Amino acid sequence: MRVVVDQDLCGTTGQCVLTLPGTFRQRIPDGVAEVCGVTVPQALHAAVRLAANQCPVAAIRVIESEAGDDEERHAAGDQRNPGGHGETV
Repeated sequence: MRVVVDQDLCGTTGQCVLTLPGTFRQRIPDGVAEVCGVTVPQALHAAVRLAANQCPVAAIRVIESEAGDDEERHAAGDQRNPGGHGETV
């Protein structure tokens, strides 16, 4: 599983950090969410999906497998943000 935060879309509410503080953090200067670490342990997959679904601006994408974009799930129902910038785990 990979997680991407569209930092241009992030509303800086911190909901993801409240849901899963070990996986998400907010940058000090501007409050934009970032993904911590490099991998998401299997035990946290459900919690990451929950954090993505609770994002009020749908800035978190969960990519279930490395197989391709057809496995990609977006918090707002598979909406894609072409040209968006984000951090990948």
